[in-house]
Amino acid sequence: MVALLAMAGPLYIDIMPAIVAALRTEYGLSAVQAGYVASSNGYGSTCGALASLFVVPRFAWRPLSAALLLAMVAADSATIGAHGFETLVVLRFFHGLAGGLLVGVAYALLAQMADPRRGFGILFVFHFGLGGVGIVASIFAASFFRQGMVFAVLVVFSVVALGLLLRLPTFRQPGARLPTALRGKVGWSAPLAARIGGLFLFQAANLGLGAFLIGMAGDFGHAPAFAGTVVGFGLWAGVPGALIMLALSRRFGWMPLVPVVAAAGLSKLLMMTGAQPALYAFAVAAIFFTMAIALPYAFALCSRDDSTGRAALFAGFASKLGLASGPAIAGIVYSHGAPLLVGVAVVTVMVAACLFAFSLRGERGGKMPAGR
Repeated sequence: MVALLAMAGPLYIDIMPAIVAALRTEYGLSAVQAGYVASSNGYGSTCGALASLFVVPRFAWRPLSAALLLAMVAADSATIGAHGFETLVVLRFFHGLAGGLLVGVAYALLAQMADPRRGFGILFVFHFGLGGVGIVASIFAASFFRQGMVFAVLVVFSVVALGLLLRLPTFRQPGARLPTALRGKVGWSAPLAARIGGLFLFQAANLGLGAFLIGMAGDFGHAPAFAGTVVGFGLWAGVPGALIMLALSRRFGWMPLVPVVAAAGLSKLLMMTGAQPALYAFAVAAIFFTMAIALPYAFALCSRDDSTGRAALFAGFASKLGLASGPAIAGIVYSHGAPLLVGVAVVTVMVAACLFAFSLRGERGGKMPAGR
């Protein structure tokens, strides 16, 4: 249930193609304006993730989460009937701010689990599964609904998360003082800095290339409807990927992390073969499949040995900063050609893999305890 709560904040990322399409076709924005509105959501989320470092330890997590969910409902509801570019920018920034704070709360709670790999693995099952449902549904339902249907979907999910919040068990307040024997390693160290830096680079490369998957399909001559459908169904390839991560972590501990991150980087090279529709679909599925194995590992590694949840808050901020910065940088790179964008994304992920390898040097596995 904590994983579903964590999904409420960043769900807009998973259905971003549908949001951008709605902003252009239903709200009458230009492509540039729609991009700015989408970016305002991302940068609001980044600010929320940064604020969570200071807010989450100071307020009771359950009332704070309820207030944030209500704020998101208000922002999405207002967006449904909103008009004007500036108004939409403000509303989406506000939504991102509340969502980023909520993610900070949820990540700090996930970090308290006996093995955070399980919690983050389940989280990304929901991420890829619900994201795929959202995109595919938006494609087939677009002609049957009026303005703002995609934001109504976000409202419904936030209301569901609010109901689940009331059923969550009791967790220790994130950031609370603990007895010395129970305190985790939350001070900055070279391994922790490497892990958070690796997560930032990995997320920047993922969404940097991901934001242009449909655009690259157009370069290959594929229709937008085909590309959108492929990306939607491709997200579902992440569901078995996240489940495989759970199995790998039980059997091999932390050892597979670096190889799967590297595999996620190399899978992006498959986009260069996307001129044929079947190969394009295979490339998209492979990207999301490998990404779904690597991401829960990366988040869990950042949260390891952290009884207070603070390292998870830093990881959430690094992730949001990467997600917000990646598309902006990728847009500049993409203007020089898709091959360069793919190459930069692959190199960036390989650097991230090296940072994760540095943070794990001298370790052996770290398997999930039996029976958990």
